[in-house]
Amino acid sequence: MTKRVAMRQAVPEDLPILRVLARASLTHDADAEAVVDLLWSASAESCRVVAEHAGQIIGFALGSLRPAHDDVPATGHVELLAVGPEHRERGHGRALLTELERRLTAAGVTRLRIRGNPPYFAWPGIDVRYTPAVCLAASAGYERLLDCNNMLVELAAADLATERDEQRLTDAGIEVRRGRPEDEKALRVWSDREFGGTWGEEAAMALRHELPRLHVAVRDGAFLGFAGHGIQRFAMFGPMGTDPAARGLGIGAVLLRRCLADMREAGIEVAEIGWVGPVRYYSKTVGATLGRVFWAFEKSVAA
Repeated sequence: MTKRVAMRQAVPEDLPILRVLARASLTHDADAEAVVDLLWSASAESCRVVAEHAGQIIGFALGSLRPAHDDVPATGHVELLAVGPEHRERGHGRALLTELERRLTAAGVTRLRIRGNPPYFAWPGIDVRYTPAVCLAASAGYERLLDCNNMLVELAAADLATERDEQRLTDAGIEVRRGRPEDEKALRVWSDREFGGTWGEEAAMALRHELPRLHVAVRDGAFLGFAGHGIQRFAMFGPMGTDPAARGLGIGAVLLRRCLADMREAGIEVAEIGWVGPVRYYSKTVGATLGRVFWAFEKSVAA
């Protein structure tokens, strides 16, 4: 059956059916269609693959590229793979993965990852509840790289008051406010210097909404902290960072609560804190609980 399936590069006109396939496949993601749009925008054009049978798209895969930098090799990311429910258990998922890997390898990568590729990512890895995807990765030679967690905050029950803490910070000469579009350049410079990675770019993305989805702490014109939400996915909080010299002042807690208050105002009932590091901090500060568990995978390929 697999031999009768043709692989080709996906085009924008395919997006409506890709959204339908994702909605049928991503049963643990209520925003499956938005996930497709997010990952499509991040994918390499040559690494957008659809599988067709009898003129019908039955599955697709999206991949992205991260160029080599410093001592980190060029990396290909498997972002999303979906096969229509009625076409599963016939080898189509494996065929899609193989074709996507071929295209990523042809682009010059020396390792492949099934792991989020910031700043555009939907998950840190594979949600373990998508068990067939975990099994496919293992059978295709990928090795477990690390485990990741998201946390959940029930916004109706969360204490998001900040007035007292904001006054304390004001008395210390620290202003907490919503980010402004004109903050972008200076914020990116500061974030790149203090944190590296893609946080500066993600913060800039949050500033580009009509109502910026970012809150900042500033003293004497210098940034001390930031927190954003709704950057990759509407109901997701993060990233958040505080200048090392300003930690312990309670800046992060205020920024976190302000973002979650925005999300509650937008009608979100449960906020998801993505790719969590300090579990205890979020549990103590806003009553967050451990939610989704992800496994990230990696394998090397010949140069």
